[in-house]
Amino acid sequence: MNRVGIILNPLCLKVWRWIIQFFSNNEEFKKGMNFPKRHDLACYDREFDFKGSGFCPQQWEISVRQNHCIIWSVVLSYLKSANSGITGQFENRLNRLTGVQVDSKLAKDAIENFNPFFNIHKCFYSDTLQEVCRIFRNRVKGNQRQREVSQALQTISSMLNIKILIVDLKDKKLSVIEPEDNSSLNLDRITLIFKEHATEINGKPTTLKRFNFGLDDDLCCQLRKKALEILLESPIIKIKADEEIIPMLDRGEKDINFVITLLKKEVDRESSVSSLYESWYVAGKLSDAGFETDPRALDPDGFSAFYYALQSSDDSLVYTLYRYAANSCYETESTFRDSNPSIISNLSKLKETLNGDCVRSRNFEQLGDKAEHARSTYRDLVTFNEYLTRVTCGMNDIRKRYEGRRFGDWLRIAWDFCCNPWLNFANYSKEAAKQKEIISLILNSYDAFFSVGPLDSQRELIANYTKHKTYYDNLDFAVALLFFDNIFQLKSILESPKSLYSKLESSFLLSVLTNKSFTSDEKNRKKLQDLGFELDSIDLSIIPLLERLYLRENVKDFCKNLRQMRLVQKDKKEKNNEFLSDFPELTDEFLISRLERYIETALDTTSNAMKQKFVIQRALQVIGESIKIEELPSHVRHLFRKCVTESTLEDLKVTRNTLSHLKSYEFPFKFETEKDDKLFASIQDEIRKVKKAFDKVFDIQRIRLMKFLISRGLESVQKFQQESGFDMNPLVPRMKTFVEKLQKSIAELECILDQKGRDESCVVTNINYFRRILMGYASERVKKEICVEIPKEVINRVNENNKLSQELETLSYLSILPNLYFNQKDDTTIDLDRFNSLFLKKKDLDYIKKEYRKCLKSEAEPSERSKIWSLLHRIQKSPNPLNTLDLIFEKKKVSDSQLKVLLEAIPFSDKSKSRLKPLIEISKGTCGNNLANLLNRIEHLHRISIDEQYDIRFLWERVKSSKAKQYLVYKIVQRYFREPSFQASMEILLFDCIEILRNYKPFKRFLLKDSYLFNGIDVRNVLAHGDPLLESIGDILDPKDLPSELVKKMLQLFDDRECIEALCDLWQKAKQSGETLNISSQ
Repeated sequence: MNRVGIILNPLCLKVWRWIIQFFSNNEEFKKGMNFPKRHDLACYDREFDFKGSGFCPQQWEISVRQNHCIIWSVVLSYLKSANSGITGQFENRLNRLTGVQVDSKLAKDAIENFNPFFNIHKCFYSDTLQEVCRIFRNRVKGNQRQREVSQALQTISSMLNIKILIVDLKDKKLSVIEPEDNSSLNLDRITLIFKEHATEINGKPTTLKRFNFGLDDDLCCQLRKKALEILLESPIIKIKADEEIIPMLDRGEKDINFVITLLKKEVDRESSVSSLYESWYVAGKLSDAGFETDPRALDPDGFSAFYYALQSSDDSLVYTLYRYAANSCYETESTFRDSNPSIISNLSKLKETLNGDCVRSRNFEQLGDKAEHARSTYRDLVTFNEYLTRVTCGMNDIRKRYEGRRFGDWLRIAWDFCCNPWLNFANYSKEAAKQKEIISLILNSYDAFFSVGPLDSQRELIANYTKHKTYYDNLDFAVALLFFDNIFQLKSILESPKSLYSKLESSFLLSVLTNKSFTSDEKNRKKLQDLGFELDSIDLSIIPLLERLYLRENVKDFCKNLRQMRLVQKDKKEKNNEFLSDFPELTDEFLISRLERYIETALDTTSNAMKQKFVIQRALQVIGESIKIEELPSHVRHLFRKCVTESTLEDLKVTRNTLSHLKSYEFPFKFETEKDDKLFASIQDEIRKVKKAFDKVFDIQRIRLMKFLISRGLESVQKFQQESGFDMNPLVPRMKTFVEKLQKSIAELECILDQKGRDESCVVTNINYFRRILMGYASERVKKEICVEIPKEVINRVNENNKLSQELETLSYLSILPNLYFNQKDDTTIDLDRFNSLFLKKKDLDYIKKEYRKCLKSEAEPSERSKIWSLLHRIQKSPNPLNTLDLIFEKKKVSDSQLKVLLEAIPFSDKSKSRLKPLIEISKGTCGNNLANLLNRIEHLHRISIDEQYDIRFLWERVKSSKAKQYLVYKIVQRYFREPSFQASMEILLFDCIEILRNYKPFKRFLLKDSYLFNGIDVRNVLAHGDPLLESIGDILDPKDLPSELVKKMLQLFDDRECIEALCDLWQKAKQSGETLNISSQ
């Protein structure tokens, strides 16, 4: 084992111990840790005298950790129930527990901050409360005569002089333990709740016994109010809670159905309920705090929240509630997109709930004028539930038959197959067969549920589509999600004519895109209006309907051909990036929308904070990718290249390549440059010039896409008119006129673009300057600031040496003429003291002086005199600190001796040394410190993703439960989708990480930029922008979506940060000790 291995070995052991302890502790929390639950203790024992014993019959059960559950229960209940209005009561109770060993102020703060209705785990991470429990446990052990639970409880009762009510949930019994010396009349009281639950230990079933504690209902009411105030993020909900919920708590109402209370309010109910479920974590936490938010729960009249939502004119409201309930109220990571039996059970319960509302309301007759609309929406929702039930049950059955891996494993299977296509072919064949069945199930089920009710004629299509549009939108969206979850992976190993995949992909996207363009994308409509086109002047809502019909045809065609597709072994070097190849207009739309999105983000980010630099770098990457015609020629790419000069194009392309493929030694230059606000402000100005040069292309593509969609729609409308006999005559002429106007406008804009020619003023000097810095060339400013520190005597010394070299060169020429010059005395030519200015060691100087004397002796032989040539050569090769500095600036190689002379001769400041260090590393040809590079990127990732938002930082610092961890990922993914600047910053930083960790497969698998998985993000960005339904994609995010995986990988980097820091320190120490290390890519 080498020296580094010996150093790392103890660290690895320590890290593994920490990992084992971490997971052990988290398992500890999973055993029986439940959120507060209300009990009516009178139901367990009708004869128990609650009034006489002083115990409250209405109590909430509060869970504690399994380990030392009795101690934790006693401490928390005893201290939490102390009356703050009685002076000294808390301090007295603390002294009974610990003596005087714990600071009462710290303990009181810890107990006051403990609210089990907001964060049940928080107290277990309080150092103060841990110390209280440790001391009390030791005191109980010291006083306990027998190691039995009953004896321990008796000891505790006597030590604290309290009554303990024991609630046995298994046997439904109540009993009281009193102190042995029961002389006091006014004893304090606590409640402990005994329960058992089944579990497994080492694979064997066992029963765990545990104690939790109870808190009186009045105290819990106050705690719930505090939790409510913290949890309500939306101002709309907070106002409603203050008006409705808080008074209910004050009146002592026990079972409060939060969502039904909001729904019963006629005013603003849609916005308030939508705001509540916009953050499903808040809804879940409210439920944990005892406020019912499950839409399936019934009110005293026997109705669920769906019954009240069906009374709204907004059909989307019931689907908001449905998504929450169908996906387990987000209590697990499973959703209908990656279902398990619990999801299937939820869908079954939803059917029962909806049917119950219908029966109790006598088919909604009680709603009067709203009854017909409620019945229609109800039937649509039931049909949608039936579709999801069929798909989720079918997917589970298929997985069972194949002894299946779940969807998340498919990502790994597909990746491994691409990397090792010749290994385990039978396994991949099995996975492909399973995936074929799943896609076939999704699409065949879609065909079965395509329309609501039978359509006797095509004339009824329009009226049916308008009436049930909310159902169709939700159905199409759910199917699109399920389809794109699976198709990108299937394409990598299942051979099919390219047109078959592309045709169906395009059809799905066209269906969603036309719906978005002609119904909900206000931003795009405004831009077209600015160009002189009023979409509202004609009714184009029929186009999304006709695209749905074509989608259905393509679904049927794909399913028919799916059975004939065969598994193939693709070359691992083959790139699978063809996408929407049948429709260049769509391909260009995705390209240009992506480019415009990143450019606008770069220009809109005005702060000088680091995020601005990250966004600008990401924009430079995307600009460089968008003008490359070698990989994917397209109409738009060629138009872009008409806008700027060849030199500008080359600068933008090379900058993109440099940013995307940084070498280890180049990262420090990037880090240093990111501190230069002025440079990035200049780069931002140049990006603005690039956008201005590209503006006409953006307009051309916007009109070109609209022409493409309307032209397709015109053909569809004419065909529909022929087949149905439905008179479309008022619409067709208008559409023809509109298309002609669009075509004319495109021709005019392209003509203007050609006449304008390439914009000579669009130069990217600063971008090119930035690229040169990244490549290791020092900037002129940096050179100047470093050179200012060169002492004048060093410059004079170098000048004197140059003059000495010139004189010696003259002598060397004269030495070839015998007896003409070397007949003079040795001290009359060059003063020997002048040699002292050379940057040489003393022994080298003495040798040169000696040789020079020999050359000057008149009796010397010609061969001896000619040695002056070699002497001159040696002097000219002597170290020159200024020449060495120039070599470093030009990325030329320098020796250790040259560097030593440079650093000895010039006393550089710390700032200059830090600037020279990476330059010197390049000149010496050594690799960079990739551990330090990685830590830099992790630090910035942490800052923008965790530190910027209080709620996310709060979660990160306190997250313990699996639900909270799931929500942390959810919150960051929502930022990724909803904040363009955060998305761009996160991407550039993660791409830096993957470049540093390019040989680490777990990261490479998820961050491969040209994989199918990244197509999904582009699809979502283009389609969802401006569409309310699609923008709610986060509400049903699959936990194994790529954005979720990206965030999980980022959090993994955060978790590993301390270990990486330790490794970096070890690497530095090993390097300083002379070890030869290479961590450039590992």
